[in-house]
Amino acid sequence: MYRTKTETFVTESKMWRTIGYRRWFSWRTSKLPRLHIMTILFISTVFLEECIPKVIAQNTPASRSRSSRPPQEFAIEPADRTAIVGKPAVLPCRVLNKAGTLQWTRDGFGLGSDRELRGFPRYTMVGSDDEGDFSLQINSVSLEDDAMFQCQVGASDGVAGIRSRNAAFTVYVPPEPPKIVQGDFLRTTAGMTVELTCESHAGKPPAELTWLDGEGNVVTDDIEYTTQLLGDNKRANAALKWTLTPRREHDGKTFTCRSENPALTQPLHARISLEVKYPPEITLKVSSDKIMEGDNVKFTCEAVANPADVNIKWQRNDEVIAGDHSTTYTISRVTREYNKDTISCEVSNAVGTTKSTHTLNVLYGPVFRSTIENVAADIGSEVTLSCDVDGNPKPDTVWTFEGSDAVLSTQSKLVIPQLTLDRAGRYTCRATVVGFPEISTDVLVFIKGPPRVRSDPVQYGMEGEVVKLQCVIASVPPPTRILWSRNSQHVDIDNNDGYEIVEETIAGGVKNILIIHNADEDDFGQYNCSVWNAFGQDSMLILLKKQKSLPMLIILAGVIGGIVFIVSVTIVIILCLRRKSVIKGMSEVRQSLQPFEPTSGLTNNRPHFYFNYQHHNQLETQFPRATSPTQPSSSQTLQSSYILNNKPAVTTQIVDSRGSPSRTPDLTECVWGKPS
Repeated sequence: MYRTKTETFVTESKMWRTIGYRRWFSWRTSKLPRLHIMTILFISTVFLEECIPKVIAQNTPASRSRSSRPPQEFAIEPADRTAIVGKPAVLPCRVLNKAGTLQWTRDGFGLGSDRELRGFPRYTMVGSDDEGDFSLQINSVSLEDDAMFQCQVGASDGVAGIRSRNAAFTVYVPPEPPKIVQGDFLRTTAGMTVELTCESHAGKPPAELTWLDGEGNVVTDDIEYTTQLLGDNKRANAALKWTLTPRREHDGKTFTCRSENPALTQPLHARISLEVKYPPEITLKVSSDKIMEGDNVKFTCEAVANPADVNIKWQRNDEVIAGDHSTTYTISRVTREYNKDTISCEVSNAVGTTKSTHTLNVLYGPVFRSTIENVAADIGSEVTLSCDVDGNPKPDTVWTFEGSDAVLSTQSKLVIPQLTLDRAGRYTCRATVVGFPEISTDVLVFIKGPPRVRSDPVQYGMEGEVVKLQCVIASVPPPTRILWSRNSQHVDIDNNDGYEIVEETIAGGVKNILIIHNADEDDFGQYNCSVWNAFGQDSMLILLKKQKSLPMLIILAGVIGGIVFIVSVTIVIILCLRRKSVIKGMSEVRQSLQPFEPTSGLTNNRPHFYFNYQHHNQLETQFPRATSPTQPSSSQTLQSSYILNNKPAVTTQIVDSRGSPSRTPDLTECVWGKPS
């Protein structure tokens, strides 16, 4: 059966009345407290889901409970999405074979079925009925839109109602600009812990905060991030705390707090500048990396501090060096005593004190720390020789024996495991340091035995003078007793007879000297020197002879010879000075001198001579050939050579009648001496 128009009208009137009630409820609920709104929403939902379908079903004839119309279905369902507060947004919903009434719900509360959604002025259903498009457009998204949305189509004429999936609509709210609790400037001291806190309020989601150091690097250590939800249970405050221990490099730096959020197109920033007061930081420099003994060493102390007003002290081995040395300190001609010493620069300001230390490394050559004593040992015993050498760097040491180049050891100690006769003698320790001269010392190794007297058997003295008789003794170990005797009588040094005994230590023994003051005739004669040690005894007869004085003639000859020598030296000096003036004047008289024409004899019994200056400044003294029978033949030449300091000087020549000299003298020497 088909319903009449009246029945259809009544049915539709009831439906629209029900829809009107729902709109009225929406308006009323907007005026109620939130708790009441939630209660009304719950009741409305139950009403819509249970009562309306029953009302419609009750007004539908049973014969038409089943329809042949196709089922309703969604072509496009709303999906989860996000939006920024204040921006528009659209939730899509397109239905195929729509037969029932369509509405949107927010958190389960119906928004209405007309496209204008008059109870919600920011909401509108856009699209066309023909296309089945009922997308929900939200103008100027607000925080209350952060909810679950659903598109619903009611049942109609036996066609079942449908619901879309729940779409989570998330609203992003940009946070307030970040603020640093400590302000934009902080003055602190190095080493003191400070906390820098950056806050950004009312963001959804909470602001993501980051600290950046003075170089723009992200800080990841010693930070703590916290959030606090606001009363709307949607927005939250964010805070990022950075626990920092300031250092010198933080002074004058600017730290940045960066705030980020999905609702922001670009990050927001807050900044804080630091002034860090810090104690001096020192750089101690030395003028040279390689310090040699005798060098001048300059130290420079460079300090950076805040505040910059500093006081500088220099120390050697932690003791203050007196004087105002300012930023430099100089050691003049450094010695090896400074090696391994510490030179410190101590700088202080109002914040604190800092100290920098340099240990000196003075390079110097080898030196023996102590004298090496000779060694006396028994045959077959072990002998150890020590060579204690100081030097920097550490000296290289070698041991040799009796001048041989064979190296016995390179250690500071030389061990002779078993002393024999051929191993006794002189051992040499040589020490070297690169860049310095080598040093060496000898040590004698003796074999213990009875003493031996090595003196000269005959010794001399002068009457009336102090006479010394020497008894040289080789004795290892040293003598236990030495005795002088004469004519089988001990020489008594305690009876004021003018005797005295002096003993000197020598290598491998002693020298015992018997001194006789104001010796007379009776003191000359034979003496006996006897010596004992733990291994035996030895003695020697020493004859003291009177030494004669030199004859007076020899003394006078010596005096005269000395006078002659002095006069000769004086004359040589005078002639040398004259030679210089002669050479200078030769060029002026060279043309004025004429060759000598020899005559047949001597004039006034004296030879004629002339000076012939030839090339190379050579001077000739020529004599004419003598006519006497005793004169040499023409082929002979009489020469007189003069000697000075064992060198040939100018030669005076007698030449033949042809005037050809047999030798050209050299004027570079002075003329003196006796003809040869």
